[in-house]
Order: sequence, then structure tokens, then C-alpha cells
Amino acid sequence: MSEVFHDAAGGLPRANAQGRVPGLVPDRRSYFSFASFNDPDSNGWILQEVTTRFPGRLW
Repeated sequence: MSEVFHDAAGGLPRANAQGRVPGLVPDRRSYFSFASFNDPDSNGWILQEVTTRFPGRLW
């Protein structure tokens, strides 16, 4: 499991680690802090922190 990170440009993370900054997004916006890991089959996964859902989202 990686450390928590956010994208330097303030967007969604890229497939590679370029542009990743360690730690939570400074303004703690929902959807913009991440962590990643690889499962036993070597599939890459990115977890996204959601603290407040965008309007209209049910799940």
C-alpha cells in the first residue's frame, strides 16, 4: 500500500507516479486524495478518498 498522495496539478492521478505529491490534498477537497496498491495478480488499484459526495450521486 502506498502512502496517501495527491496530484500536483490538482486533478486525478496519472497511471504513473509522475506529478504525485505526498500527503492529503491541502484543502481536503473530496475526491482528490489517493492511495495505491497492487493485488497478488499484479493489477494496479487506486483508492480515492470521498468525504462528501457530489450532488446526484447515490452510491
